[in-house]
Amino acid sequence: MNSPRRRAREIALQALYQAEMVGCELEEALKHVLSEVLLFPAFETLARDFIKTSSYQEILSGEVEEFVPDFSETLSRKALSADEDLNLLVKEILEKYFNGLTYNESADAAVKALQKKIVDKVKKVQPVIGFSSQLVASACENKNKIDQILETSAQNWTLERMSSVDRCILRIAACELLFFPDIPVNASINEAIELAKKYSADRSYEFVNGILDRIRKEHILDKNVPPKNGKNKKTKNENSTQNAPAV
Repeated sequence: MNSPRRRAREIALQALYQAEMVGCELEEALKHVLSEVLLFPAFETLARDFIKTSSYQEILSGEVEEFVPDFSETLSRKALSADEDLNLLVKEILEKYFNGLTYNESADAAVKALQKKIVDKVKKVQPVIGFSSQLVASACENKNKIDQILETSAQNWTLERMSSVDRCILRIAACELLFFPDIPVNASINEAIELAKKYSADRSYEFVNGILDRIRKEHILDKNVPPKNGKNKKTKNENSTQNAPAV
């Protein structure tokens, strides 16, 4: 199972790629990916489960097929706003398609259970939303510096010659290496390798690894070294490129 940070890196990668391909703002691309990839499928499953397990007359005579996509899309879009009352929103959408359901006392427990599942799901994915937002914001803010370093470390490769996926993976990983001091260097490199294996060409991970390793050496990056007071010591495995944990 993917760790929250690994899932966040995948979300950030998709956002960077989408922004580059479509030409939209990076923040807009991130919101779209979070909504469509992270939240929509989860809310769609909850909506369908609610319908399958409910036999109230309001649902049997309601617009079931229209309800599921509207419910999933509306909630996945608005769940990213801290100002939204998700419990109220759930009731509003239910009432829109199943007139009288939220006033049916016998359905009250089922409605509340659905509301709780929605809220719990949003809470569960907050680490993914938070870290992907940090990555995208930092990558955007420091884009010029990151690209300059990548150009230098890529030696005979320009950014334009790289595949779009590899370029986005390298930007995310370089951003971590340079601007996230709490993340071990080897963890950032290993995670970039995993992204390349999953989303890019067969041997792209070797290309990605080579460039990131040069950045590590050229900029003397060693965030695994503990401070002089001896706190936050790392284990042998955490300092090993092969055994670095998913962060």
